[in-house]
Amino acid sequence: MHIRPIAESDVTALIDDLWLPFAREMGAIDDYDALAEDVDARTEAIDYRRAQLTDDDVQTFVAVDDEGLVGYTTVSYSEAPPVFARDAAAKVKDLYVAPKARGAGLGTSLLERAHEWGRERGCTRVSLSVHARNDAARSCYDSMGYETRYVKMDRPL
Repeated sequence: MHIRPIAESDVTALIDDLWLPFAREMGAIDDYDALAEDVDARTEAIDYRRAQLTDDDVQTFVAVDDEGLVGYTTVSYSEAPPVFARDAAAKVKDLYVAPKARGAGLGTSLLERAHEWGRERGCTRVSLSVHARNDAARSCYDSMGYETRYVKMDRPL
C-alpha cells in the first residue's frame, strides 16, 4: 500500500472507484446527502477534482495497492480570520476507504498524511466534519484524538 498525492491520471478512477461509492454510502446514511438525479454527478465531480489539481491550498492523497485506488482524503489550508487569536488550520474535506481495504488502518494513515501536509504549511490544528450517524468514521476520529468543538444543526423550512 502506498499513499501519494493524486495525479491528473487518477481523477477518473478516484471518482468512479471511490467518490461515487462514498457519495452513495453517505446518501444511504441520510437522504440529505443523496446525489441529485437531474445532474451528471460523475462529470461534475471529475471537473471539480481536475480544477483542484492547480489549487496550492488543496491536496488530495490517494492510497494505492496492486489493484488500483483503495482510499483517499482531501485536505485544504484555511487561514483564520484576523479577529481570532488562532493560526491556520488544515481542513479534512473527504476521507474514504473502499470496503475491501477497511479495518487495516488505512483511514488513519490517510489522516496522518493530511496532518503532515497541514504541518508543512504551518497549520497548528486540523478539523473535519462527520455525519452524526457515521459511527465507523466517528470511532476512527475519536481514536486519533479529535474532539467535538461544534455541533452543526439544520432543519427543513
